[in-house]
Amino acid sequence: MKTAFKTDTGRVRDMNEDAILSDAESGIFILADGMGGHQAGEVASAIAVKEAHEYLKGHLGEITETGAEKLLAGAAYTANMAVFKKSRTDASLSGMGTTFVAVLIQEDEANICNVGDSRAYLVRDEIRQLTIDHTVAEEFFQKGLLTKNDISGYYRHILTRALGISEYIEPELFRLKIKKGDILILCSDGLTDMIDDEGIKDIIKKNYDDINAAADELVNEANNKGGRDNISLIVIKND
Repeated sequence: MKTAFKTDTGRVRDMNEDAILSDAESGIFILADGMGGHQAGEVASAIAVKEAHEYLKGHLGEITETGAEKLLAGAAYTANMAVFKKSRTDASLSGMGTTFVAVLIQEDEANICNVGDSRAYLVRDEIRQLTIDHTVAEEFFQKGLLTKNDISGYYRHILTRALGISEYIEPELFRLKIKKGDILILCSDGLTDMIDDEGIKDIIKKNYDDINAAADELVNEANNKGGRDNISLIVIKND
């Protein structure tokens, strides 16, 4: 397995509220995009990534009995409670939250968990979004109230789920058999708002043999197109 990861503040924001973690040895990869008042988003994403990683590392020995999906759900619940409790200890952090997307890879299986609109993609012959955006736009689209073209508008950025907002969360869980040569991407919306899926695929394919170069080019392209938000991604190649 080869991995590359990169996070960038972008060209508009003053600080980077994204957090990423790549633990290839354990097969754990996590990305979070924080939100809230001054520095609160940065705190929320950092807590979520740290708590989820510690939970997964501490329970990997139970994966055969428990199952990877339950472990990921447990990590999301643990991260949620840590962010929620922290927000109640400091008035300046009140209401903070974060998106969350995590992948746990064990042999030829990838298990994915997400809350919010940070995404996971699979690049094989084509590119496929694996996660479901938890946004008002996506909810309206599923109900037939918006077209795909409309999703790019205002409603795209209103989250319907996030970690840390309440004691209860509903993580989305997915399981995927991966093949040799597959590439998985975790990313924040600072990337996907600037580059569409086909553009991401083209850059990955062009740099297929050098995923570090692919990660660099994706961030540079997002910045070249405006860099309106923090840009973070993790690229995982199943060699």
